[in-house]
Amino acid sequence: MKITVEAYEKGLKFRNGRLVEILGPGRYRVATIWAKERIAKVDLRARMLVLHGQEIMTADKVTLRLTAMAKMKVIDPAAALLSVDDYAGQVYADVQLALRAAVGGLELEALLGQKGLLGETVRAAVAERARGYGVDVLDVGVRDLILPGEMKAILNQVMEARKKAEAALILRREEVAATRSLANTAEMLARNPTLLHLKELEALERIAGQGGSIVIAPEKLGITLGERS
Repeated sequence: MKITVEAYEKGLKFRNGRLVEILGPGRYRVATIWAKERIAKVDLRARMLVLHGQEIMTADKVTLRLTAMAKMKVIDPAAALLSVDDYAGQVYADVQLALRAAVGGLELEALLGQKGLLGETVRAAVAERARGYGVDVLDVGVRDLILPGEMKAILNQVMEARKKAEAALILRREEVAATRSLANTAEMLARNPTLLHLKELEALERIAGQGGSIVIAPEKLGITLGERS
């Protein structure tokens, strides 16, 4: 009997129950008469595991449902085949447990703020263990984070209140800045009477520039502005 090992595979050759050789791509004859041989093939291509509809409770007791995706690749065919019964299933279980631990350790608000980092947290938690059975966990991503209906309504109310509070804070800051600017201007004019008189002149000239205006200037300015047509 002959077995073909494809370009994206490794073949593990067993003879009488013992691993005797790791084979690259090619076609191999398997002895069945004088010895009991078999070739187990391991796919080395990256593959994606999808963890659908994981229901997990956050640290503040909010139950949510999410979907996670884990990208994995076999880096040690012998370890992957001999260390665990099902290396893909083991990665699935490890990611699932790490995901529950990560989500369960965060309150909902913190989780929503760190959603983009959650996948990397899970990947880091399982990476070393997975390498122990010959698998490299390349990436973990979280998508479709679904909140209960009533929690969505509450969260929307909180976000709306937060936006209003932020807008009010910005308005108060602008008012304080304007008041401070006026105070600084008043202080500067108080220290410089001549500058104050110049400002008064500018104001009077603008008023006098309007057709038909009669401007009476204060005596202290030492000027007279008559009627302008």
